[in-house]
Amino acid sequence: MENNSSKFKNLIAKGENEELAFLPSFDLEKIAQTICGLLNAKGGRLVIGIDQNKNLVGIPNDISVEEAEQYLVQHIVPETPFDANIETYNGQRFMIVRVWEGSKQPYIFEGTIYFRRGIHNQKATSEEIASLIHTRQQNELHWERQVSFGVEWEDLDQKLIRKIMQTSQKNRRSNYEGEDLLEFLNHYGLFNNGSFTNACVILFAKNPIRFLPQARVRLTEYAEGKTDKSLIRDEVLEGNLFSIRERLEQYVQNLGTKSIFDEKHWQRVDFAYPEKALQEGIINALIHRDYSRFKSQMTLSVYPDKLTIANSGNLPDDINIKDLKTNHRSFPVNPDIAHMVFLIGYIDKLGRGTLKILEECKEAGLPTPVWKQSKGEVILTFRGPKTDTHKAGALLDNDAIKRLNDAVSDAVSDAVSDAVSDAVSDAVKNRLILVIKLLYIEGALPLKALMNNLNVSRATMQRDLLLLNSHHLLQRIGSDKYREYELNDALKQKFDALKN
Repeated sequence: MENNSSKFKNLIAKGENEELAFLPSFDLEKIAQTICGLLNAKGGRLVIGIDQNKNLVGIPNDISVEEAEQYLVQHIVPETPFDANIETYNGQRFMIVRVWEGSKQPYIFEGTIYFRRGIHNQKATSEEIASLIHTRQQNELHWERQVSFGVEWEDLDQKLIRKIMQTSQKNRRSNYEGEDLLEFLNHYGLFNNGSFTNACVILFAKNPIRFLPQARVRLTEYAEGKTDKSLIRDEVLEGNLFSIRERLEQYVQNLGTKSIFDEKHWQRVDFAYPEKALQEGIINALIHRDYSRFKSQMTLSVYPDKLTIANSGNLPDDINIKDLKTNHRSFPVNPDIAHMVFLIGYIDKLGRGTLKILEECKEAGLPTPVWKQSKGEVILTFRGPKTDTHKAGALLDNDAIKRLNDAVSDAVSDAVSDAVSDAVSDAVKNRLILVIKLLYIEGALPLKALMNNLNVSRATMQRDLLLLNSHHLLQRIGSDKYREYELNDALKQKFDALKN
């Protein structure tokens, strides 16, 4: 609570600006005007219970978040997800409403388009309205809104559509009050000019791969390492987003207890991944996945000591990996898909999904999950408990090294020779070549695993890795407490091409 109070105090100290507004009283009309203005600008927060001079006024105890939510949903069009919560500070109650820059601008309250300029909410000028409409038109060209040709009404799961419609009305996240399913889809941009959109197919088609084969999801489970021989499950899931989510969640619910043997303490370490964190990771991947490419893919892979969720796409330009560990603005790649998932309640607060994952893993006593972005793919890795045997007990697979074809072996040798100085001895070069081959075969490895496999001291291994990293042959991933090393993406792709 003390931390929340500190954050609230720091927020108020900033004073009003383009993205932070104060209101002294719970005036629903002024609240809606302010939220509308923020939606049409850069988004931001509204704090209710503070006047323009930063005087803490507070709000009465009988005022609820639900009252504000219902009013905003009913009076601002088009509707948008937002966060509203009550904050207590110095014995007084305040309400904070948070919104992000709208993806469906312009937003209108009671027939008027409001725009946030500095610390004021004013009626938008003709130039601002024209700019907002132009932005909206650009958004309408988004892949989600494009027509999915050949889709008929019978191709959609009408029972599912009705369930989503009724659930969103019951939980008051939807402002659509009718009962017509087509009108409901039209209301949310999923049915336009007599045609169904790509987003509608992803969400509601009975058999979406008939129209969008990239909608498949792969589920794999490995007994040991990432080799074909160790595969104990390899399944391709087909269906709409909601059915795939349900099947993946059923799978993670049945994962149960996993075990790692810690050789240092000669004991088995049992653990379970936090179910809620895995569910959050799954729905985030399904929402933010780049479905527009035919080569798009999403995979959930389970290993003895880790679980990864990978989906095609990239983080938005305004967000980096570090931002995922803090409160951050949400820029969904697929806003229509994300909004439908929000309506049914599978996501509650925009930008908080990653924080929930971190909180759940911390509470379960597991290492901090790691997000990584490589070319065209975002990967989330959940890890088992930290032990001294995480890949460190397995000795170098000489047979696997020997199985590398001549083209790959020559390419590894050339990459190392081209990178390091002639002053480096042949013994060091040979060891560096083995490091590269081992990382190519096994994937990411920690320092100790490399030390054990190559039978060298920590200082020697650290020097080797520093040398390889300085020449961009490998990259470091993970936190300072749990560091791993893997091949540079470009180098790995080069070897893959020679391998095939």
